[in-house]
Amino acid sequence: MITEKNIFEHGMLISLNAGGYEGRKKLTKEQLAGLPTEIVRGVFDIFDKEFKSSLKEIDALTGEAREHIKRISVPFPIDGVYFLLSVNIAKAIEYLDGVKESRSVKVSGVLDQYEMAKEAFKTKYPDYYKIAQKSYPSKEKLAEKFYFRYQFIKISAPDKNTLISPEQYKIEMAKFKETIEEMKKEVLATIYQTLLETTTRLKKQCTEGKPNQRTLNTLNTFLQQVDEVYGEFVDRKEMKDAIKKIKASVLGITAENLRDSESTKEKFAKEIAAVAREIQALPDIPLKRAIDF
Repeated sequence: MITEKNIFEHGMLISLNAGGYEGRKKLTKEQLAGLPTEIVRGVFDIFDKEFKSSLKEIDALTGEAREHIKRISVPFPIDGVYFLLSVNIAKAIEYLDGVKESRSVKVSGVLDQYEMAKEAFKTKYPDYYKIAQKSYPSKEKLAEKFYFRYQFIKISAPDKNTLISPEQYKIEMAKFKETIEEMKKEVLATIYQTLLETTTRLKKQCTEGKPNQRTLNTLNTFLQQVDEVYGEFVDRKEMKDAIKKIKASVLGITAENLRDSESTKEKFAKEIAAVAREIQALPDIPLKRAIDF
């Protein structure tokens, strides 16, 4: 079980930072005349649709990378920083290096087309180009905007031997312990929310006679994520027991099984409903968003 004393024996922190370029310009005061500028923030694109789509493709790769790291990590209470278990570090490096290479190819394409894209915009929208012409970065400055960096960080609890007072040591240790507890609470809340949503959805589908394979796949994928990412952070026996029961209930079950056999569907619905009630009854775990039970 992960604690404030052993967390960095189990893994490391990863920080992911990436940049992009929207290619937008604010409308002038004259163009905003008559509009309430305290609430209206008008902008316009400074490239045509084709070049904008190339910029968006780079942003999409960045977004996919962030989501992938989130799926295989535990959020750390610092923006853009995640905790990776040791077993997932090599996979994260391989994935991020692949994204970096793919982004580089797309960025090169954007830089190659940059001057032509400006000329195309100038020809098609001369009035807007006149407003925006001084806002275009140089090709070198544009290239700098598309950075993609990740680094691994390893921190440790305060050391008694450092030059801080015993009182300050206690304060810093309490802060560090609170950080790890925040991570555990976030993990527990994520598991609680996801399992409640999926089990409740499955129960309703069985009641309505329309079991959905996608929901079962979502649940199985999440249970795998619990095993590979979250498990070491769960220290509540009731939640561990509930997870085991859900695994046993869905093992080997398909939507086709449930649709073809009324008895199998009824048995499954009862088991899932019972586990959902157990999870819902767990105290001191707030829902992240409302669920229609």
